[in-house]
Amino acid sequence: MTDATRQERRIALGLAVRLLAVFAAVAAGYATILAVKVSNAPSLTAAHLAPLALYALALAVTWGALAASRYRGDTGLVAGAFLLAGIGLVTQLRMGAYAAGWSELVPLALGAGVFVLAAVLAGKGRAARLVGAGWPAYLGALAVMALVVVFGRRFRGGLYLPGLYNPTEFAKPLLVLFLAAFLDRRRAAFGAVRFHVLPAPPFRSLAALALVWLPPMALSLLLGDLGLVLMLSLVLVAMLYAVERRPAWLLAGALALVALGALGAYLSAHANVRVAIWRNPFADPTGRGWQVLQALAAMYAGGMWGCGLGSGTPAAVPIVSSDFVYAALGEEIGLAGCALLLTLYGVYCGRAWRAAANAAPPAASLLGAGLAACLASQMLLNVAGVTKALPLTGLALPFISHGGSSLVTSFLIAGLLVAISESGEARKGDRT
Repeated sequence: MTDATRQERRIALGLAVRLLAVFAAVAAGYATILAVKVSNAPSLTAAHLAPLALYALALAVTWGALAASRYRGDTGLVAGAFLLAGIGLVTQLRMGAYAAGWSELVPLALGAGVFVLAAVLAGKGRAARLVGAGWPAYLGALAVMALVVVFGRRFRGGLYLPGLYNPTEFAKPLLVLFLAAFLDRRRAAFGAVRFHVLPAPPFRSLAALALVWLPPMALSLLLGDLGLVLMLSLVLVAMLYAVERRPAWLLAGALALVALGALGAYLSAHANVRVAIWRNPFADPTGRGWQVLQALAAMYAGGMWGCGLGSGTPAAVPIVSSDFVYAALGEEIGLAGCALLLTLYGVYCGRAWRAAANAAPPAASLLGAGLAACLASQMLLNVAGVTKALPLTGLALPFISHGGSSLVTSFLIAGLLVAISESGEARKGDRT
């Protein structure tokens, strides 16, 4: 038996142990919610166990597929993605999801399938080949966004296709893929700085970036999705920094984002309303400020340790299962539980960024940095909006908020990160 074979077996065993630990943790939370439900209404059917059974099957299939492909990347990225998805499963069960039957389990099954396909097909260094499809990805993202603009229906300030489907979620990884291709070809231009402080790309390169970035930003504004504008802007700044690790881009990006936010609040009535709610929700406590105030009250009621899983009143917060799911978690698991959740997100995004930094070739590294920034910025903007640290953005909490498109997209991004962790220098060493 060669050393490579022994290493692959150790990684497969380590992944199995991690996934078993993830399942045990999720099953414990799931059992707690079921116990509360049975105590309130003593009736338990096989349908109540279907989500957990599907989750267990997804873990088993994922392990089998990665073991068969001789995966040698970061097993923590695999376990972390399914742990976050498991927390989402338990949370949505608590919110009353899965009552409509098997149809509500489709996003979980589809997401897990997409995760496995992305991890296996893009693994072994093949993720870099995706960057060659930068322009098709760009046109695909614009087509999806334009489709929703033309055929979408207005609901709660945003546009959705019939059935409240939001395919614009898939535009996020497509635009990240395009940016990786665009910046990789212009690495020298965007890596240049002046006086060791100011970014100094040639005007031609900067104008080209502005020209290709304006269409998706304009379509996002037409969609009424200001959160998408802000999130993509943060991703762009992170990827510009990742080109040559120039801190100058972080400073320039921070200043540009502040200016963009101020301009948006001035020009957009929708953004102006959200800023006004953020500044003083008590100005309209039973109207526009009601959602924020109820979320803050729920988190205050949870205190440090929370009132316990299944013991809160999440229905008091409007749209609690999607945009404001963090408020429900704050009530039932408290500040301590939320701190652990944010730590889990932080560790996951940190490992993803490290995998991107170690990836080869540089195009794959840029892609990984953009995908990691995509998850991190979406999480931060959602939590900041719910806790009133920033105005509301309408973005979902990755893996946890209700919404099939969001869950599938999060799994897709995680699968690509798992594949990227297997390329270049990330192949070295035992990641178990």
